[in-house]
Amino acid sequence: MNDRQLRYALTVWRERSFSKAAGRLNVSQPAVSDQIRMLEAELGFELFQRTGRGVEVTYVGRTFLQHAEQAMSGILGLSETARQLRGDGPRGSFTIGFSSGVAQDIVPRVMASLADLLPRVRLEVVTATTRRIQRFILERRLDAGIAIQSDPRSVPEELVSERVGSIEMALIVPWNHPIGKRGASAINLADLKDERLIVNEPDIGYGQFVQTVFTDQGLLPNVVARADDVDTIKLMVTSGVGLAVLPRGCAASEVVLKQLRVLPIRPQHEVPITLIRHPGALTPAAEACVKRLRDALLAETAAAARATA
Repeated sequence: MNDRQLRYALTVWRERSFSKAAGRLNVSQPAVSDQIRMLEAELGFELFQRTGRGVEVTYVGRTFLQHAEQAMSGILGLSETARQLRGDGPRGSFTIGFSSGVAQDIVPRVMASLADLLPRVRLEVVTATTRRIQRFILERRLDAGIAIQSDPRSVPEELVSERVGSIEMALIVPWNHPIGKRGASAINLADLKDERLIVNEPDIGYGQFVQTVFTDQGLLPNVVARADDVDTIKLMVTSGVGLAVLPRGCAASEVVLKQLRVLPIRPQHEVPITLIRHPGALTPAAEACVKRLRDALLAETAAAARATA
């Protein structure tokens, strides 16, 4: 038994065809058949049976191939480890979480700051709610996070947060909603006290912002639904469930498709974007990436401040 035989068998299993497997492996079909025949002879049972619908894996074959897949992953992992030890592969990893709704605006702006590090650092990106990002950092499942943080008191004491920018909030409405037909004039949130609203995380992030704005005006928002993902909220708005207050740039694609309208709110509101991390030391690779992101976002914030001065 060798890794080539296992690779061939796993490919036939995925493709459910000897000919398709041969094409994917860039070898002849007889070569695939011969290797699997030798593997089956050594195992003492058949892996596959030919049927009118193609190739079906046998009961014992499925169990064997499931374990074979795990074994192949282990072999490939060892190869990757060896590459890293030789200095040929990535020298570390960096896991970053982006708050839902911020990713569309932030990711294109900051990824360029990591470009020269990526050949040596494996980047893993997670999009989640602010609360989940905080929990993942506490659990060391993320190195850092970029999130909306409307109230610094909502950051767990075990974490460190730093304001690195801000993002403008806007009212998101269905394309044909009567409010949207008024044009681009700013909407006073006080005028929305009777409108059905969809919020995200009512005690943290965008939801907390909406609650605070209404409370400051002595009003109680008419919240009819909550969702933990901005994309889901946009779908709910498109479906007519209600309206939402979200980061202005998060619905750009839907505006182009004439599914949603993005309306400015009065007075203009911006919520802080914070960089959150564990106070403990990170790996050198992760520390380098955090510094790059922080510097890039702070530089953008400073440039924007100079432009409006």
